Amino acid sequence: MATDPLDLLRGYLLDNAGASPLPPSDLPEERAPDLPTATSSSPAQEMARLEIDPFPEGSALFRFFVDGVQRTVPVAEILVNKVRVPLHLSHLIVGAMERADRELRPFKVREALVLLLPYQALQVADSAWSSRRPPGRELGSAGRIYEAVQSGKLLYSDTSLTLRLGSDGRPGILLQAGDLIRTGEVRRKALDRAKELLRIMEIGILWELRQECPENWILLDGPVAPPLKYGRLVAPALQGLEEIARPDIAFDFLRRVVGAVKRVQIVPQSGLEVALSSDKRPVLPIYRFGEVIEEDDAVTKEILSAFLWLRRELAGEISALWSTVSGLARIDIPIPAVFDDPARRNGWNTLDERDITDLLADRSSAERQRLEEILRSIVTERWPVPASTVTRMLVELFPIAETELWLTAQLRTVYEMRSVFSFSHQ
Repeated sequence: MATDPLDLLRGYLLDNAGASPLPPSDLPEERAPDLPTATSSSPAQEMARLEIDPFPEGSALFRFFVDGVQRTVPVAEILVNKVRVPLHLSHLIVGAMERADRELRPFKVREALVLLLPYQALQVADSAWSSRRPPGRELGSAGRIYEAVQSGKLLYSDTSLTLRLGSDGRPGILLQAGDLIRTGEVRRKALDRAKELLRIMEIGILWELRQECPENWILLDGPVAPPLKYGRLVAPALQGLEEIARPDIAFDFLRRVVGAVKRVQIVPQSGLEVALSSDKRPVLPIYRFGEVIEEDDAVTKEILSAFLWLRRELAGEISALWSTVSGLARIDIPIPAVFDDPARRNGWNTLDERDITDLLADRSSAERQRLEEILRSIVTERWPVPASTVTRMLVELFPIAETELWLTAQLRTVYEMRSVFSFSHQ
């Protein structure tokens, strides 16, 4: 008979770790205002400007829509050298919806229940913790994280160590024993780890789709840059994704993936005015940022970033909130999705910026036509407007919103996650 992961966790926390329950709360740790706003600017080269019909004709391009959701809550605390240290439990779900016969249908879902704790820091603070290793499989710098998620077993992750390896081939230190008294920092590291693991799971499900349906297009909620950062941690086959160590592997992964970023934090230093024009036909400026920026919507030189005033027709009905660019969405298009020539498979990442600009300026080029096809399809997805918050109504695409609603409905409630301390289950 299969054992509920919560039952294993309950036994570990109550019998082994000596943990105590925390006061009840109905607020997940990660909840925060959804305020899409420009928080930083970066040098970027404008590569092209494309005028797109606001109501383009043609069939839909994207077959799959991928998103991820999570709920992370503090479920217990332990006493170490008179310091109360919180332990967190995270429920992570990623999934893909499929468009078939003009309907959206659930296609694939993966989920993980992960205990988040600063395990190495606890061992240093109290040697007794060396014999209190959590149950289940560790999600750490050794990688194979998506394989562990697919196993369906209880998982844990040590928030005192980085997932990525340093130049010495070892994980870095995030929390030391002396940091355990900094409760806010311990909690922040748990939330950051949950976000990292969710990104890794999204990359994993993208990889599954790319293998099963290599010619079908996928629209991802969020930036496309993370695969270039976390590939090794997902699966050994994706190790070549990191920093484009293997251009051929990156080419195969990215050539049918596009990202829709609704929380635009990074904007170019100039030129966005054209995207905010009130002309009848929207004009989309396409930029290439010169560096990877370590933020939630990271950008990189391997991505072409198009900015679109998604629903300017609603500007008079829904006032722009917090900033003049709160109605802008960013569409991340990997260079292989546009320059999809097998002859470039091993060297696409070395394309000269002038060559890219010239090809995109040539209306008859295959690259220009592919870019127009992608952006027309994005504009087609503007309607209907999702039933969501005011800010999301301005910048979120309906299929992505529906995917998120489907996944969110499967999240365990805060009270279910805290039921690890329900003695009636013992």
